[in-house]
Amino acid sequence: MFIMFATAVRADKSGAMDKFLTDKDRAVIAQRVLAGTWYPFETYKNCFTAVARVVAKDNPETLREWGRQYGEATMTSIYKIILQKKDARSAMTAYNSVFKSQFDFGKTEFKMVSDSEILIGLIGFDQNFTILHHVAQGWMERTIQLVINKPVRSEIAGHNWEGTPAVVFRLRW
Repeated sequence: MFIMFATAVRADKSGAMDKFLTDKDRAVIAQRVLAGTWYPFETYKNCFTAVARVVAKDNPETLREWGRQYGEATMTSIYKIILQKKDARSAMTAYNSVFKSQFDFGKTEFKMVSDSEILIGLIGFDQNFTILHHVAQGWMERTIQLVINKPVRSEIAGHNWEGTPAVVFRLRW
C-alpha cells in the first residue's frame, strides 16, 4: 500500500498533503519506491494519513472500501492460498500464517462466535491509527466474503482482546 500512498502524495500539486509530512518523509518518497523494500513506519503512517485526510476526507466508509478493494487485489494475486480455503476459520488460520511470515510486528487473532460470526483482533497495532483500522476492517470483510462466497457485514466491536489493547472486528454473514 505504501507505493499507492507515496504516488498519491507525489501527485498532489495542491500542497494539501504537505502538512502531514516531515522532511524525512519527503526524502523517502522522493526516491523510487519499490514493493520489496522496507520503509520507516512513521513515513508510511504520515503518507497514509495525508491521503486519508485529503482524498478520503477521513470518511470511514471510503476507507473501508479502500480496504475491500486493496484486500481483494492482494488476496487474488499475492495471497491466493488464503482464498483456497472453504470457511472463515481455515482462511483466518492461513491469513495468520502468511502474516507471521511477512511482518515482524503485530498479529491477528480470531475467535469463531458461531458458524456465521467471527471476531478478529488486531493486536500490537497503533491504537490511535484509526484510519488504518477502517482499511483493515474492509480488507478482512472482503477476504472472508471471497472465501465463503456470501455477503459479510462488519463493525468495529471494541478495543480490547482478552485484556490486551487491540482493535476488534465483528464479521457476520
